[in-house]
Amino acid sequence: MPGCYRKGGRIKRDLGGEGSPKRVVRSHWSKTRFMWFSNFGIESFKGSKILPQPVLVSFRDQTTGRIHDLLEDEGLACAQSQNLLSYFAGALLNYKEEGVEFLPSIILCDSIDEFLKTFPGSVSHQIGSAPFQPESGPQVLKDCAPLSGPNWYIFIERPNGDDILRYGIFTYFRLPTAIPLHEAVTIDPDQFSVLIRKASTNTIDVRGSKGSLLTLIFSTVREQVVSSEDISHFAERCCRGVGEDKIHEEFLRYFSRLLEASLTSCHGTILACGEEMNIADIEEMQDAVEVAPKIDFYEAFSQFKTGATAESILTLQRCEDLLNGFLKCDGIILFDVSGCISAYRVFFRPSKVEGEDAPKIVGGARRRAFEGLKGLLGENLDSVLFRSQDGQTIFCGEAA
Repeated sequence: MPGCYRKGGRIKRDLGGEGSPKRVVRSHWSKTRFMWFSNFGIESFKGSKILPQPVLVSFRDQTTGRIHDLLEDEGLACAQSQNLLSYFAGALLNYKEEGVEFLPSIILCDSIDEFLKTFPGSVSHQIGSAPFQPESGPQVLKDCAPLSGPNWYIFIERPNGDDILRYGIFTYFRLPTAIPLHEAVTIDPDQFSVLIRKASTNTIDVRGSKGSLLTLIFSTVREQVVSSEDISHFAERCCRGVGEDKIHEEFLRYFSRLLEASLTSCHGTILACGEEMNIADIEEMQDAVEVAPKIDFYEAFSQFKTGATAESILTLQRCEDLLNGFLKCDGIILFDVSGCISAYRVFFRPSKVEGEDAPKIVGGARRRAFEGLKGLLGENLDSVLFRSQDGQTIFCGEAA
């Protein structure tokens, strides 16, 4: 039987098996205790087994190929740009520094000054430079990701006559009615630029200035691309009691964008809307924190549109900050049909125990609560919006 044995101060390994040629491999003796081994997995011997090669499955080839196609549609053929964007596609999925997750949006362009000409009140700061290669991606994120946020973004300038990229951060004057960056990137199709950002827990969006859009879903589950239609339907239900005045359409667009942006950065939630709700009368929703006075987005937006003063801008921003804070809490957030938040940390508790014949619900506590809330539609609730941790969005209710 093959094995290890000591002879004259050296260890001799006999790799032969019964009926196969002997092969002895010598190694220097050490104090390490050698364990007996069998001959399975040893290659190149007649009658012995071959060590199986590991099978590697990677998203890299598909990601790189799709990004290559997008860049071609945008009029750019550049292997280094393609490889750099491929690196960011994987890195942004779960990028953390000191345990803190960051969600930077990154613009790749030829000139940040030219790109920002269409953005009012824009400011940019160059942070550093690096070789134009994907190995520079970690340095860009290390230097700039902690500086990014809701109002600051990362830019990368492609080389201009050399092999050095320049990177930094930029911002622009963002009024509450300003369009978000992922829409603004298409304002000037003649100026090359590509935006890459994390759109949900396992989804990366890549968008070009000519309108090309690539959605990369890093999941083995068959799923549909997250659509903003469900969010728009819910926003419409929350605004249907506002009235048809001249700022109604503007407020609806603002409110839809606000919900979409806030839900992108949250880790799952349920939003519910109802008209003239009294939580005390709803047996299944007794556990709640009521907000008094209500967070009135429409009133704050109307003041901003009327005067556009610094105070009105700050008032609207405070409402947005509170919404983002509520989304970090457990439970359901309640809206009325006038664009107000009336309660948060609302927990659904079934009023009766379901029988054995009740349909089985696949999912966690949030999904079970969402299915339970469907039973309250029509009598207590107007509509419900479900957002899972992985970005799945479901609207239930009558679309306006």
